[in-house]
Order: sequence, then structure tokens, then C-alpha cells
Amino acid sequence: MKALLICPADRTEVAVLALKRPLALIPILGRSLLDLMLADLAHAGVKELWILAADRPDEIRSAVGRGEAWGLKVEVLPETRELTPEAARAKYRPAGAAGWREEPNDVVVLDHLPGRPPGSLFTNYASWICEVLGQLPEGARFRLGVRQISPGVFVGLRTRVAPTAKLVAPCWVGENAWIAAGAVVGPEGIVESGAYVDEGAEVAQSVVGPETYIGVLTELRNSVAWGRGLLNWESGSFTEVVDDILLSDLSNRKSIRAEGSWMGRVLAGMVLLLTFPILAVAWLRRPKGQPLFLRREAVRTPWEGLDGTFSRTVVYHELSGVPGLLRRWPELWKVLTGEFNWVGNRPLTAQQAARLSGEFERLWLAVPSGVVSLADVEGCPVPFGDEARAHSSFYAVHPSRHGDIRMLGRMFARAFLNVS
Repeated sequence: MKALLICPADRTEVAVLALKRPLALIPILGRSLLDLMLADLAHAGVKELWILAADRPDEIRSAVGRGEAWGLKVEVLPETRELTPEAARAKYRPAGAAGWREEPNDVVVLDHLPGRPPGSLFTNYASWICEVLGQLPEGARFRLGVRQISPGVFVGLRTRVAPTAKLVAPCWVGENAWIAAGAVVGPEGIVESGAYVDEGAEVAQSVVGPETYIGVLTELRNSVAWGRGLLNWESGSFTEVVDDILLSDLSNRKSIRAEGSWMGRVLAGMVLLLTFPILAVAWLRRPKGQPLFLRREAVRTPWEGLDGTFSRTVVYHELSGVPGLLRRWPELWKVLTGEFNWVGNRPLTAQQAARLSGEFERLWLAVPSGVVSLADVEGCPVPFGDEARAHSSFYAVHPSRHGDIRMLGRMFARAFLNVS
């Protein structure tokens, strides 16, 4: 069977929802509205589908391709405005043509969820949130890998929930998300894929969009937070939050810190000269037959590649024969040359970098490698464990020169004065 699908365009009642993506591609429990409708149409027997898109048709085309993922033959047709069903039928369905669904089901307007009444989704923000929250009782349906860890609580693949975090039914946490210690999600809380809810934050009757950071102790109620945008769905008020500590966008993070400053380089040179006798100690204490400098190779950061090959690498060295932080003494040379920072994320091998999953974890690579990391300061027992990944990603979205200085002070106090 053949059918037409009209993507919504200018819907002033819910204009904020279309700021980051076309309304057809807004996320609903880990899948886009368009994805859900295509799956429903395919289940109903549709084989050929023409999608009429007036709002960012290139993004629509990129999302659906030719429809193979749904077993459909799909063509995306750009329009200058959103057509009515009657206009779409007159323009694209030849009179008397065979193989079409019967009217009025031959033309579907993407303004509702499958199985719900037409026009029920975008009447206003309250209707949208009501429809989305209404999906929670069957949250895991048609979603591979989603687990219901307790009645009404759904968690996606590769999502980490701290032992002291609390998930209150009904709620949904998408894949590759992170719920930190003491955070509360629910009731009626939705955290989409790749989002991070930090320590002590609360999300209730609210939606956290994909790859969005919710700050420490932030309380989110009756709201939609996506990127930097914060919408109160009851009043319709919207604001752009400029404070990264409260709310920030993880999806567009590039390099947040540039290469080390000239002062940092000068300091590294001075420390190298003043601590040069460490080499003699290391030479005398190194295991027999082991070289003084141990060669290491890491992904060059900040890394902004897209192919996942991590072909750009940097060689650095560790010092044999000395314990703890002293092993990183040769990395000061990398600080001097501008390839490392005093404070950053610890260097990763290409194999380790390939194991980072989701946009949030990959923020580890968004800042230059550092001699000292936040994970070091917080005493993470496993250098590449879950805690270290969380701290590294957190550090990437909270640039602060004063914070770097405090971290250095804490680390050197712990290393040389045994002060926690």
C-alpha cells in the first residue's frame, strides 16, 4: 500500500520544541516521533511512503534515508509550507490510482503518536508533555535493550545509575545516560539518551533532552530542559540558561580548553629544572633491565574526529623506578611543548578511546591531556573505570582556571604532604 505523511512545520503553540530539531524528529522515550510513526505505518501494511517536509527537509531525509530500517520505500519531498491533507492528496495522489490506503488514512499528519487521536500532540506544551508521559506505562515496548528494573522504571543500555540515586515510578532513563549520586528522577521524569543528571538534582514531571547536563542540586519540575533551553510547560515561559553549572548542552562541545598557557609552560620548564635530580633516583631504583623512560602512546586531544579510527596520536613517557605522581615527571616536557596541560583528562590509548560510549563519555577527549585530572584529585581507584569516566566528562563541561589551580593544589598536597 501507498501513503503520504505530512511533517508538522509552523506550530506556534509549541515553537520552542522545534528550536533544536524539526518537530518530526523530537525525541520520545529514546525514539523520534517520525521513527515511531514509520514503524506503525509499516506494521499497518504500508510499503511506499512519501514524506512531505517543509521544516528542515534535509534533516528529515538524513534521519530516514530510503526507509530500509522500517522495510519501507520512502521518498522525502521538500515543501515551502505545510500542506493540508486535501492539498497533499490533490498534489500527489493521482485520481483513480491503485494501491493506496483508503481515505482518510491515505494521508497522515504527524501531529499525534501512533494510536492516539489526530492533533493531540501539539495543541500546546501541556498536551505534548501529557502525551509523552502517557507513553511511560509501556515504555519498553518496541525498544531493544530497555530494562524495566522495577515496576514503571525503565533504563536503557549502557546507562549508569549511582547506588544512592533514586528512580521513582513512572520514569524513563535513556541509553548512555548518567544519574549521579543522590539524584532523583521521577515521578513522571524522563531523561533522554546521553543526558547527565548530576549529584542531588531532581527531575519530576519533566523531560531532560538528549545530551543535556543538569547541574548539582538543580530542581527540575514541570519543565523541559534541552541543551541550554529551559521551558516551563505549564506557563509556556522559555529561557536560555547561560550558566554551565546549572544547565548545559553536551552535544556541541568541542575543545573547551585550549593548549596550555605560556605561564603554564614556563612553570613546567622551571619545575623540570628544579626537580632534575629525580632522574638519578629513578635510575638507581628502576627494575633491572627496564628502561628509565617507559614509552606510551595516546590519542591526541582535543579530538574532534568522526570516523572513530583515532589515527592522530601522541607519544609520551612515564618514569621508571619511582611511585605515584612522580612517574608522570616526563609529562612536564609535554606541558612545556604545549601538547599537555597541567590539568586536564588523563591520556587514553586508542583502544580505551574506542570503548567510550555515547556523547557524554566521549567528552573525555574534548580537552587536552593533563598531568593531573579531576579523577586523580577525587581518588578514583580505577583509572579508566566508571567513576573516572564521569569525572572526566564532568571536567570537560566545567571550564575553570581557578578550579584547575585548586585541583593542582589538592593533588600536590596529597602527593607530597599526605593531606587529603
